[in-house]
Amino acid sequence: MALAAEKQADALYASLLNTNPAHPNGWPIRVIVASQTEARHNRSLWAPTHLISIRAPGTKLLSMIDLPEDRHLELIFSDSADPDEPGVASPEAIAASFAFIDTLPEDARLLIHCLRGMGRSTALTLGILSRYMDPEDAAACLHALRPEAKPNRHVTGLCDAALGLKGRLAKQALRFPAKVWKPAKR
Repeated sequence: MALAAEKQADALYASLLNTNPAHPNGWPIRVIVASQTEARHNRSLWAPTHLISIRAPGTKLLSMIDLPEDRHLELIFSDSADPDEPGVASPEAIAASFAFIDTLPEDARLLIHCLRGMGRSTALTLGILSRYMDPEDAAACLHALRPEAKPNRHVTGLCDAALGLKGRLAKQALRFPAKVWKPAKR
């Protein structure tokens, strides 16, 4: 029975890369992006091995997936896109996320969620994907994972700066949400 559940979870986390020599452990990017409610309701089915939870200051995670502390990164920042507003994402939060990703084993199944699964989690996912592929390819992958995504502009900008992409990632984020993904004109 456990083996069947494991195979089902593996099927849900299709690898986005066949090989990933840029990751310290070769993690081929197995990720699901969701809302907090989706994460709670599907925790048994999705069975993530690692979790990134993003919540606003002053809020709590409600009966989330129980994982050891070294497998669950909890980030606290608001969904505001105004960098001057209190409680917004910081460069340190992005650095902590990237450091967490670097610890993932090759067989990791990562679930990233925020309250609605639309802004903060998708922006962070776009940044994570852009560490291993061109920003346009990262955006296409994000669209396949979460077509209704509307990446938070501030979080995207922080990822863009951390990766030295000079606005290329931020430009891709402006293409969301999109019902159908069309390759950008190069």
